[in-house]
Amino acid sequence: MIRITQVARLLLLALLSGTAHSAESKIEPVCERGPDTRISLSGPVNDYAQAVIDNWLMRVPRDNPAILEMFDDRDVKPYRDLLPWSGEFAGKYLTSLVEVLPISESDQLESLGADFVSQLVAKQAKDGYLGPFPKLSRLTGTNASGGKTWDAWGHYHVMLGLLEWYDYSGDESALNCASRIGDLFCDKFLKTGKKISSIGSAEMNQAVVHSLAILYQRTGETKYLDLAEEIVLDFSAPNAGNYLQAGLEGLEFYQIPKPRWESLHSLIGLAELYWITGNPDYREAFEHFWWSIVKLDRHNNGGFSSGEKAHGNPYHPGPIETCCTIAWMAMSTEMLKMTGDPLVADELELSTLNQAIALHSPSGNWSTYNTPMDGQRIPSTVDIAFQIRPGSKELNCCSVNAARSLGMIANWALLHQENGLVLNWYGPSRFEDKLRNIPISLEQFTNYPTEGEIDIELTPAQPIEFELKLRIPHWSTNSKVTVNGKEIAVKPGTYASIQREWKAGDKINIQLDMSLRYWAGEKEYAGKMSIYRGPLLLAYEEPFPSSLEFSEDWNAHGHFRSTNKAGAWVTYIFEGDNVEWHGFFFADAGKARVLIDDEEVEIVDQYGPISEVPFVWKREGLGSGRHELRLEVLAEKNAKSSNTWSNVREFKAAANLPKLSVKQLARKQPPNPVESGFLSISTKDTKGRDVQLRDYGSVGQGSVMYYSWIPTEGAEAIPFSRSNPSRTSRFATP
Repeated sequence: MIRITQVARLLLLALLSGTAHSAESKIEPVCERGPDTRISLSGPVNDYAQAVIDNWLMRVPRDNPAILEMFDDRDVKPYRDLLPWSGEFAGKYLTSLVEVLPISESDQLESLGADFVSQLVAKQAKDGYLGPFPKLSRLTGTNASGGKTWDAWGHYHVMLGLLEWYDYSGDESALNCASRIGDLFCDKFLKTGKKISSIGSAEMNQAVVHSLAILYQRTGETKYLDLAEEIVLDFSAPNAGNYLQAGLEGLEFYQIPKPRWESLHSLIGLAELYWITGNPDYREAFEHFWWSIVKLDRHNNGGFSSGEKAHGNPYHPGPIETCCTIAWMAMSTEMLKMTGDPLVADELELSTLNQAIALHSPSGNWSTYNTPMDGQRIPSTVDIAFQIRPGSKELNCCSVNAARSLGMIANWALLHQENGLVLNWYGPSRFEDKLRNIPISLEQFTNYPTEGEIDIELTPAQPIEFELKLRIPHWSTNSKVTVNGKEIAVKPGTYASIQREWKAGDKINIQLDMSLRYWAGEKEYAGKMSIYRGPLLLAYEEPFPSSLEFSEDWNAHGHFRSTNKAGAWVTYIFEGDNVEWHGFFFADAGKARVLIDDEEVEIVDQYGPISEVPFVWKREGLGSGRHELRLEVLAEKNAKSSNTWSNVREFKAAANLPKLSVKQLARKQPPNPVESGFLSISTKDTKGRDVQLRDYGSVGQGSVMYYSWIPTEGAEAIPFSRSNPSRTSRFATP
């Protein structure tokens, strides 16, 4: 009842005063990026980042002109066949570009950003509208044909990109454009009796609370803050997520009414409002949900979500969408600013070195929609091909967002706290910064995360006293830190704090514990384990790659494909004794013929009275060796079905996965050099056969099947704790 009263108090204040904020109670972040911080990366992470810049970000507007053209002809009939979220593409792309700039080696990227912004702001309507839908559809929730739009969501991303560009460049046109969008929203929703939830898709459209709060910070216009806090009250609408009250009541994130990934952007809005108002309820709800996700929905690879939402199960095998992980990493950077907790930086490192690397192709040309714990890496343009439109063959919700996962490194790598610095990023790099107007460089000489030794040379322009904090990861049980040869005390899961006068040439040596550790699986992954070396998740690649081919008649929906065209087919070539076909029962599903090695084995009907109930078909006893499964769509149905659709989510073969023993892995496993990625590890399975494990980020190239959950012998699960959020145990010394 106390929590309900707190929310009611906020509502009462809003009703009595027209606002529930106090501009005088601004809270400063515990730590944040400094205005003069510059970063130069080296090594595999930098290789990925520069490839993404050169082969993706630099060519998006040229090769996908509809990213801007959709705003030019929004009122021209016939109207474009748009997705509900088409308006987000320009904003997500711009945000990715801006956030990557601090780590970019490209001389052209900033010029491209300036040109993109110049073209974007020129397409704004007189009333401030900057979306792709015609006049009668603007911010109504429906398009001209009656379908849904996420129009406020699209404007949120455009505002966010413009505001970040303004912060980076000082370009007043970007701020003015964002302000005019804010004015439009205020005219339509502030004290008008019309709520954003009334236009539908509330968990998406209410995200504008975040950009409105930032806009208030940049302009001081109280109406933007007033509307942001009206949206907080609107969180309790029947079709919304009830984030504030649910967080204060202690519900887990997966238990709230809207546990989809888009809701994280509204939670980030609560964090932004906390900096402005000092309202402790905002902070409490935000922190509660962050920890809830770490505990129950962050996977072994640092990715978030299963099938685009939370399930309260980190072992859920559903697709891990790129956008979900990006939102999670953005939420984590806010959590780090809010708390200064090194465990949050551990989480960001986990997500960056594993999932962020894995969701990009090494060429940088494409990124994934789904980057699963076990499975394949497939370009998003294939997995969610339904989003392809004329002039934007490569644009989808994930492709325009993916680069942000690497750009965010600059938002947490080196931070300012009071009058000192906090070093969170380890890896070959050079930082340039200032403290009290004194230039300081901090250079790391290391092969981390392949190896655990890090040499740091700190060079201030003149002697200066300040506190330097060094992150000691929670998984590094035995760490050693020396300053100019003198050892200092350190503890896992904390910062090693060094207060001293620093002079040019001062040297720090860090040795982190890179011995192998494991997370013993439960639920869907009972009897299996995930293996880590330092922050890197390891994975096993299928030695005899399977292959999957669909005829051209299949529609891609993200988490499954479907067709109702007679004669459409799909083939799956695999190694092993048995095979599974995963999909869904639907009320409009039909029949398909199943053949294995050219022999018909069954006619399968996917009809079910309740749609999207998981469907699994199995065949065992096939014998060892390679086999071919072929589905042929019959376009036939039983009398109860309303159509003849067939669908495929995935195929699974009982791969001949090695079983690894805890005892064997306790022996020292030195890393092997690799041409790409970070490392590989050689070990033996329980039958004495050689096994190669690679870093998770680099496996799965060419759609090769990989597995980060590996059968185990002797691994015991341990519960989640805030001191050990990775749930990992050391392999005992033999």
